[in-house]
Amino acid sequence: MQTLESLAMDLELSAEDAAFADSFRSFCHKEIAPIADEIDERQEIPRELYNKLARVGYLGLLFEPRYGGQGATYVQATLAQIILAESCGSTFFSAGASAGLFGGPIGVHGTDAQRQQFLPPLLRGEIIGALAVTEPGAGSDVSALRTTAAQTRDGFVLNGQKTYITNAPICDYALVLARVRTGDGKDRGLTHFIVDMQTPGISRGKAMRKMGLRASPTGEIFFEDVQLPADSLLGGIGRGFRITMEAFNKERLALAAYSVGVMAACLTDARRYSRERKSFGRPISKHQSVAYMLADMVTRYEASYMLLMETAWLFDRHLESGGRRKLHNGHPIDLTARAAEVKLMASTFAREVTNMAVQIHGGAGYMEEYRVARLYRDIKIAEIGGGTSEIQKQIIARAEARRVT
Repeated sequence: MQTLESLAMDLELSAEDAAFADSFRSFCHKEIAPIADEIDERQEIPRELYNKLARVGYLGLLFEPRYGGQGATYVQATLAQIILAESCGSTFFSAGASAGLFGGPIGVHGTDAQRQQFLPPLLRGEIIGALAVTEPGAGSDVSALRTTAAQTRDGFVLNGQKTYITNAPICDYALVLARVRTGDGKDRGLTHFIVDMQTPGISRGKAMRKMGLRASPTGEIFFEDVQLPADSLLGGIGRGFRITMEAFNKERLALAAYSVGVMAACLTDARRYSRERKSFGRPISKHQSVAYMLADMVTRYEASYMLLMETAWLFDRHLESGGRRKLHNGHPIDLTARAAEVKLMASTFAREVTNMAVQIHGGAGYMEEYRVARLYRDIKIAEIGGGTSEIQKQIIARAEARRVT
């Protein structure tokens, strides 16, 4: 936990941030929330939603204006993520996988030519991206992956399989993590490649049937002797693990924002239902058992929101200082541990909050026509994606062991 420096953060939103949040909330309430249940039933996100999110600037929030981005801060982006998550989890995940997990590493580590080629159409919603890391035998243990990229005179030959990949069935391009091997079999380390999904040798499985986030497609990708040009390489040979960990840090911050957004939606619905539903002659919100659940829900929401916004603020300060900023007590800011902390806390609380929201609704909460049923299904992924809760605890414990008191 941070101490005195954290207390210096201005917790009140600036007029600019508040205006942006109000505008984006209005857009989501008009364009996204009304169709969330429909697209969940159809198990498909209309491609035009990407175009709409692009036009309001959401896809380009954290990208430079010269590539079509907004140049926003992490605080501003996190606010927008909370609002979108509150409206539709599936849209949140697919848009995040495209712009964040695919586009983000290109924005930071790509050559200027790569940025010029991929970022403008991505941020206009014209192409959809994916990050392909997980394999059947390599999930949290990224170092165990077996997909290979054999280095040749003209480029690379990709072979392997990826699974549980968000946007796999629909993406135009994927950022694929593979182990580079030279002609003599030498392992040169994990490396990312920007892969055109129309390249010969690539096939995809059908969209997987999922517990939640049913409109956001998840699937497998198979690579068989896929010829990749040399300029498909992202960030240099052997730098894939570091790039992946950077992407995971940002994903964890986003998953915490997703969790906070889901909690906000649960609170809205639970408050409304508990005031309208009556038993024993009065609204159920007046019964102590329900009132206490609402108290627990709002406490978990507000605690998660505060830690999340402080963490976003720390991400911004860390970037401003070129990664050299330290706290008042001399300890460097450990963004990896902090992202793990906020993701662990928010996702755990969100699961509890969705459970309480369903409980407050009683039998109605078990029915699909009430939004809390979908929220209950949708939230579980927050404790799995970006590294399971158990992995987050490992990260936090290792950081704590390194701390010098």
